[in-house]
This record gives sequence, structure tokens and C-alpha cells, in this order.
Amino acid sequence: MKIFNTINEFNLAKENLTNLTFVPTMGNLHAGHTSLIDFAKETGNIVISTIYVNKLQFNDINDFNNYPKTLNNDIKLLEDHGCDYLLIPDKSILENIASIKAPTKSQKLCGKNRPGHFDGVLTILKKLFDIIEPKIVVFGMKDYQQFIIVKDFINNNNLNINIIGLKTIRETSGLALSSRNNLLSTKNKNLASILYQTLKDIETNKVSICPDLLNLKIDYLNSCGFKVDYLTSCDEESLEECFDIHNKNLLLAVAASIGGVRLIDNIVLTKL
Repeated sequence: MKIFNTINEFNLAKENLTNLTFVPTMGNLHAGHTSLIDFAKETGNIVISTIYVNKLQFNDINDFNNYPKTLNNDIKLLEDHGCDYLLIPDKSILENIASIKAPTKSQKLCGKNRPGHFDGVLTILKKLFDIIEPKIVVFGMKDYQQFIIVKDFINNNNLNINIIGLKTIRETSGLALSSRNNLLSTKNKNLASILYQTLKDIETNKVSICPDLLNLKIDYLNSCGFKVDYLTSCDEESLEECFDIHNKNLLLAVAASIGGVRLIDNIVLTKL
């Protein structure tokens, strides 16, 4: 695997790099990330990944400073899974960067309590798209809202990029893999699996899905030690609250903190 430690270094080699499948990351890689690399290899393109902890998407400086950094391990994982190139952008990525304002759907779900988060996501991704010029970009669906917002951005700006979303990779307990899981105590990691169990329980009772059912589940999660940001049922595309399970698939999404660690998860409820 060839590593580019600066954008300029990448640019010097860029003209020989075509038909790229891109997997953007913030490092601290796990099996969820490597599943994206594995899929990217199947596209038949050259696979490039990036590791960049995007300060623009953090509205809490402590969250940014505490984001785990495991570069040596990340490089080994990428190499083991056949990634061809790794770009580790230097500070020049922020030079003359054009700030992008995310659409109104960015203010729902995670955006409600993280103002500016998706502005930062789109701003850096657009810069990376301009630098790398990928044919395909691959995301995990754990952050479903991010996937929808990036997909809309690509389509609305007629970018010649095919975006692909892949299913969430989980631990045997059902807990969605996340870099943040490393910050959980053993006790809280065991409790964290309750989030997925709660989503699956609602799925079992989806014929009765309504605000009252979700409020009961929020109370239950709070009683288990979570601080629930949201638990909501919404339209898959608009992210508007919706309970019309008889006519459309619904996105069931949750964000909650335990022991000060914020976790997100979601499942799609298929229409009845």
C-alpha cells in the first residue's frame, strides 16, 4: 500500500491514478471499516482510503481532542485488506476551503443537537472529492443521515460519483461497531447492546408503531442508564417523522449516551 502523507504528494502522482473507489475514514479503524475496503476491492477499481479527523464536524472541542488515534494499527488493517493507497491529508486541506451549508434535513436527528456538524462533513468531503476524483465512494449505513445527506449532495451537484451504502457491522451482542465503543467501560459496553435490542423489539411490534410506543422505549432506555438524544421513526429519504408503516419503509433511528459516550444506531422497518 502506497501512503501519501501530504496532499501535494498525492497530486504529483494523481494523473496516474484513475478509476478510484474511495473509502473516507477518520481512523481508529475496525471491522466495519474493513468491510467497506473489502467491498471496494470487489468493484474492480483501485482502492484509496483517507484518514483525517475532521475538526470542522466537531462542535465539542473535547470530543475532537479525545477522538482515538491508532494510525499504525489502521495502516496494518488497510494493508491486510488490500487497500491500494492511503492519503493522510495535511493541514493544507483547509487552505482556501469553501464552506458548504448542509440542507435542512441536516437539522433533524443528529443535527438537532450538533449544529454545524453536517456542514463540516460536506465541506471536507467536497474537498476530498475534488482532490481524489473518485468514481465510487463507499459509506457504512450506521450513520444513515450522513449517507442520505452526502448522496443528495452528490446528486444535486451532478458529481460524477457513484455512492454506495453498506449495512452496519455488529458485534455478536448486536452493538453496532464504532470507534466510540473503545471509550466504553466493560459494564457500559454490555449495556450498550440494549440500543439494538430496543430497535429490534420495536420492529417486532411495528404494526403498532406510534409516538406512545417510542416514548415507552425512551423511558426504558433512560431507566437503563442511557441519556436519550432521540428515538424516532421517519421517512427514509426526507427524515421527516413518519409512522405510516402500511405504505412505506421507515427508518428507526436512535442516539443515546451512556457513561458520556454518544452512540447511534438504526434499522429499516419494512412496510407491512
